[in-house]
Amino acid sequence: MEYGKALRVILRELDVKQAELARRIGTSTSYVSQLCSGKIKEPTLSKAYEIADALGVSVNEFVELMRVDGD
Repeated sequence: MEYGKALRVILRELDVKQAELARRIGTSTSYVSQLCSGKIKEPTLSKAYEIADALGVSVNEFVELMRVDGD
């Protein structure tokens, strides 16, 4: 699974909107949307940690989801 798909899964599970995540990490909704859609393949490492922290999850949770095959 790609990062964007993993991010969408976590956002859905936590019932967090893209705009809310953008606000929490101090970036634009457009940036988060591009991550979710796969237009941006992966965030920088520092941004990945910011995203995980803002969602109250670990980067390892993203990694585990990304290891899942298929949708």
